[in-house]
Amino acid sequence: MLPQRCDLEGGSEEIHVNDDTGYKSPRVHLASLGCAKNLVDSERILARFAAAGAIVGAPPEEAEIIIVNTCGFIEPAKRESIDTILDYTHYKEDGQCKRLIVMGCLAQRYADELRAGLPEVDGIFGLNQDEEILEACGFAQTCDSGRFLLTPAHTAYLRISDGCDNRCTYCTIPLIRGAYRERPADEIIVEAGELVERGVREINVIAQDTSVYGAEKPGGMRIHNLLARLAQISDLHWLRLLYTHPAHFPTELIDAYTGIPKLCPYVDLPLQHLNNDILRRMGRGATAEESLKLIERLRLRVPGIAIRTTFIVGFPGETDAQFRELLEYVKDLRFEHVGVFPYSQEEGTPAALMPDQIPDQVKEERVRELMLAQQEIVFARNASIIGTRGEVVIDEPGDDDGIWLGRSITQAPDVDSLTYVEGSDLAAGQFIEVEIAGADGYDLVASPIEENDGISS
Repeated sequence: MLPQRCDLEGGSEEIHVNDDTGYKSPRVHLASLGCAKNLVDSERILARFAAAGAIVGAPPEEAEIIIVNTCGFIEPAKRESIDTILDYTHYKEDGQCKRLIVMGCLAQRYADELRAGLPEVDGIFGLNQDEEILEACGFAQTCDSGRFLLTPAHTAYLRISDGCDNRCTYCTIPLIRGAYRERPADEIIVEAGELVERGVREINVIAQDTSVYGAEKPGGMRIHNLLARLAQISDLHWLRLLYTHPAHFPTELIDAYTGIPKLCPYVDLPLQHLNNDILRRMGRGATAEESLKLIERLRLRVPGIAIRTTFIVGFPGETDAQFRELLEYVKDLRFEHVGVFPYSQEEGTPAALMPDQIPDQVKEERVRELMLAQQEIVFARNASIIGTRGEVVIDEPGDDDGIWLGRSITQAPDVDSLTYVEGSDLAAGQFIEVEIAGADGYDLVASPIEENDGISS
């Protein structure tokens, strides 16, 4: 069910793109919500608008066309999407907006409800409807035009599949994005090569479940083979694998971390819980013991590896003892990065019908307690690495002069902490050696090493 909204008056107009000087290209503003997979969809539709003659990347107050690429994964994401759409309706009265378009996961699942509840919106489109969106905005259809990157120019996401067959009992992804479908390896490698030719030096491999790539084709290219192929691309500096699954993590992938120098020693491994009863009812397909063994093997085989994971607390029927078990595991395992989310009761999922739903207040208390435990771990680790050296990539200038926002090899974009680099003569896209000088909460503070005369980019 969609969150409720307050009524707003609105309407739509025809787009007029001519002024006294003649033809003027329509300007497009796009708000991309949700995960990196959604971001790739946004980049693809923007590239098609640009190929059709539009000016993309305009501020909302100047745009004739505003697009909201929505997320519908859990209730807070739905609320953010609705609120964002409502915020943009004001530009139809106070700005230049003539077309307000809603696309993406929320539109895929709740198109009829959105049409009924948001009359200000001029078009509602689900997934893979780029051509229909262009037509609704008055453009001729164009062929696939690549991607208009919304990330810093030196880093990009590379999606290798879509959809999911895991059927976790709490998850709406199969209801929204459908069954698992993987892209041909040659197509993926060509796209990666094109990204590097454009200046990308860090590629982050994404999917709903990256570790299952190629598993249904005996003798075919598995994820570790694909990573090896990608690493052969000249001028690619970092290759990072995100969204793996503990039930599908092949032994050969562990070997890849030790045998592919460009592959960052970073494992994104959403565990979701570590109590076997909860894992069984979640439909995760891996026991706590299997996950613990995988973590042990990764840490033994891959020196300096950073493990990022996520947990869901307040799953239906989660007892205090089961939560305490998870809490103790987190304290003992000392993960480098942890995200904690309260369970969201999503219609259409098996878990939504399970008995013993947990009150919101209890969920929030458990989120807070688990995150406080992780905070102690991170703060202690940050203090322990002061004085060490390592490589960082500079992403962008900070708000203060002489401060740059960067990331180490164990910090993924968008989801992890940052490394603040104090220095002059730096630029986005550079990879430099630094010394960790301090910490600021979850983030690190570093200074370039003086003998850094060969800054790479």
